[in-house]
Amino acid sequence: MNLRKFSEIEQFRHVVADVIHSAEYIGQDSNNEPMYDKSRAKPVLTFKGTVKLHGTNCGVAFDMLTGEVKAQSHFRYLSAEDDNFGFCAWINSDEGARDVSILGFSVMSVAPLERANTPLIGMRVFGEWCGPTVNGKTAIGQLPLRWVVFGVLLTFADGREEWMQVDAVSAHWKSMNPAETSLVHFITDYPRYSIDIDFNQPEASLDELERLTLEVEAECPVAKAHGIDGGLGEGIVWENFHPKLGRLTFKTKGMKHKGTRNSRIVQIEPEVLASMEAFTEAVLTESRLEQGFGIIVADHGKVTRDHIGTFLKWVGQDVLKEETDTMEASGLERQQVMGRINQRAKQWLMPRLAQV
Repeated sequence: MNLRKFSEIEQFRHVVADVIHSAEYIGQDSNNEPMYDKSRAKPVLTFKGTVKLHGTNCGVAFDMLTGEVKAQSHFRYLSAEDDNFGFCAWINSDEGARDVSILGFSVMSVAPLERANTPLIGMRVFGEWCGPTVNGKTAIGQLPLRWVVFGVLLTFADGREEWMQVDAVSAHWKSMNPAETSLVHFITDYPRYSIDIDFNQPEASLDELERLTLEVEAECPVAKAHGIDGGLGEGIVWENFHPKLGRLTFKTKGMKHKGTRNSRIVQIEPEVLASMEAFTEAVLTESRLEQGFGIIVADHGKVTRDHIGTFLKWVGQDVLKEETDTMEASGLERQQVMGRINQRAKQWLMPRLAQV
């Protein structure tokens, strides 16, 4: 069973561009070039929000053909010798194995076992592994270890994939009377949010998105539900299941967790920056660099000179993934910009190598 990473979560402006592009597209011309009608009405879509947690991404993959069950991080399958903050060790413990067995049964009980006569061959459950040993800087890191499920992905024999609603799995899980000490939780058990976004005027949603995001950052609702008041939160993940575009997701992070220094928390179009220096300063936030550093620690246990290239590659890819449109809007050359990004990221990294 090949590794399937959890899908990257977009920025709001990227979702805006995708939805508007889809609405305005009317077909191909005689030269097979796309045609658009900007006068076409755009949809009003309801997005549901759940609390974004700051731990480490972990999942469990169920191979329906072989019966194999594997623990994974965002980047690799895990083992006893190559773990991710003890997630694989928990999966292989008596309690963890019991919980994973119940979880797999719950997914199978509510999932379609076939689509168009094509059988289901794989299930992947994704969640955030949280606790003091993972990331103690946010409120959720002050709670005992837990795995908070936020996504379930099905794979069919023809390669087609389908995302499930987490609510259905959560409801069945609870009907199985799991142990009170279980480390399995569901993000849908905590406060949720809803917003109707009119893509004819998406800017009208910015104030509400920012208000809700700042509320979560000021006090993490998940930690509050477990008795920690006023603890730092990260933000919100927004989701809509669109009949044509599929699963649309975007994230809104508070100022302390944003990967980019923008004039607003949420944007509907890329910001134009005056220079390469301004771009570098905007995208190389402490949050982005710390995130990359934490991922290397999770994957390798420590960061040494051997991992400098890995760290710079992650930072560069993350910047390009989220800020290519900003780079282009600012009229900057990719090769020059990425050289400066690497230089600054390495300057940030070097003093920290001896601290791990």
